[in-house]
Amino acid sequence: MTTMTEANIRLGAILAEAENQQSSLSVAKLESSGLVPETIETGMAAQAIAAAAIGKDIDGWKVAINTGRAIAAPILDLYDTSGDTAFDIPKPGAVGIEIEICFVLANDIPAPAQGKTYSREDVLSHVQSVHLGAELISYRLVEENKAPLPLFLADRLGNHSFVLGPEIDTSFVERLTVQDATLPALVLESGDDVLFAAVPQHPQSDPVAPFLAYANAPIDHLGGLKRGQVVTTGSLCGLIQIVGHTELTATWGDIAELAIALPA
Repeated sequence: MTTMTEANIRLGAILAEAENQQSSLSVAKLESSGLVPETIETGMAAQAIAAAAIGKDIDGWKVAINTGRAIAAPILDLYDTSGDTAFDIPKPGAVGIEIEICFVLANDIPAPAQGKTYSREDVLSHVQSVHLGAELISYRLVEENKAPLPLFLADRLGNHSFVLGPEIDTSFVERLTVQDATLPALVLESGDDVLFAAVPQHPQSDPVAPFLAYANAPIDHLGGLKRGQVVTTGSLCGLIQIVGHTELTATWGDIAELAIALPA
């Protein structure tokens, strides 16, 4: 059965409108209209329809492993920042932040040929550079990340935008993977408020794991992993609420620093 159903088309259009209007939808209202997707595949289909209706380029992918499956959501707003001053984020509405390691792709990564799989080394050979980054979070759903997974997936896993920060040495991927106790603390601050301060940890330990899993089993309808896109794979600090904060600085020892300014 095709995943591009009439319900998916309607849900995608409604999510795109909610994105453009900065509004929220309730699960109950969507359920009453028969619009809550029941499977990962139908959630991915609705996600693609919404992204196409919003009309922005696919700048990257937020990938994750959930219930043993690789899933992904497109990043539609990517901000590339460098320098010592806070980068002004033009898009309003962010309510949370996740500091992450991300990968910039040097080449397309097509779905593997039938009977073949990519190795960790294979996907890393397609990486141009590794960076510290910040995913900003917002929701088009009242229930936020507590919504049923296929619906949350249709809502792009809560992605608002992504900030591409400074390049870091690839060795830090390996050090995170082995949970190197000598890694410095990651500190997220807003003015005098310390929002997070601890040695960073990745949800799968290995930041490459979700990337590899999705490269081997892509299920999006938006063209997959392409050259120049950013792939980010999970928070090093969990989800940090940022409502009421407009200046944010993430510092990882002397490895990297990332400063952003949000709309008041």
